[in-house]
Amino acid sequence: MQTSSDKAAILALLKKYRSGQCTPEEIARIHDWFYSFETEDDPEFAAAANEAAANVMATLFPRKRIRYMPLLRVAAILLVIVTGLLFFFRPQKPVPVTYAQINVEKGKRKKLTLPDGTVVTLNALSELSIPSNFGKNNRELFLKGEGVFDVKSDETKPFIVHTGELKTIVLGTSFDIKAYPGEDAIQVAVLTGKVRVEKEQEVVAAGIEHNQVLTYTSKEHHIKIANAAKIADWQANNYYFDQATIPEIADILERQYNISIKLTGSTKRTCRYTLQLKNESIEHAMSLLAQLSGITYHINNHEIKINTATCE
Repeated sequence: MQTSSDKAAILALLKKYRSGQCTPEEIARIHDWFYSFETEDDPEFAAAANEAAANVMATLFPRKRIRYMPLLRVAAILLVIVTGLLFFFRPQKPVPVTYAQINVEKGKRKKLTLPDGTVVTLNALSELSIPSNFGKNNRELFLKGEGVFDVKSDETKPFIVHTGELKTIVLGTSFDIKAYPGEDAIQVAVLTGKVRVEKEQEVVAAGIEHNQVLTYTSKEHHIKIANAAKIADWQANNYYFDQATIPEIADILERQYNISIKLTGSTKRTCRYTLQLKNESIEHAMSLLAQLSGITYHINNHEIKINTATCE
């Protein structure tokens, strides 16, 4: 739908055409309206256009003047008016939305600032999809992997992150989301402020606050108190494992250190450990894990073999 200023401009141009004062360019524009017109099958649209044309005719040609105008001239001007109105008032085709994708490789991280001022830090093997209309009518994007979002406050446009079947909604806060493909759990840790998590039309968590962590799986979800800053400290190459299994630890080490880890042995893979690694080399990290768990391992270039059968 056009604005009042657009309508005024159309009316002024049609008045110039009527009085013969149009420039060649303006005449060409009016002709373009006519030749670009496509027949509309919608009766409601046609009725609306006819009503708009009648209103313009009443403005341009008061009843006392129309009766003296030659019929051919009235018909020609009416054709131009209706064509112009149909061109400007017919429904516009929606502009297709495209997406910019930000991908992060193994062992890497990426920091970026979105058009609204929000700062995002993406973890290894993460993908962020940003729609071309981001920030215009909404602030929605799509995440696979893990990212920390320091959201610029805007009460008129909630900031929404889609991760699988969940969406996390905030106005202005900071939080960490982890939702790697292939992993059953999605985790949302709040650093500052408050966030809301939904699944379709269902509210999963109405208000997760500072140092609260939501863990969601297809079967259940729960919120617990945790140190959210530690969870997001991977940005400084620091990793905190809280009651994690050897396979869970191995998955994170693979992503962060750009290595391949193979697990051998079938027993005690469910043993759980609490461990912190502060900017450690992979060699030292494996040494600490072995001391804690009793595993044996072998490093060969970028491949590590872990025997979990001996874990304590």
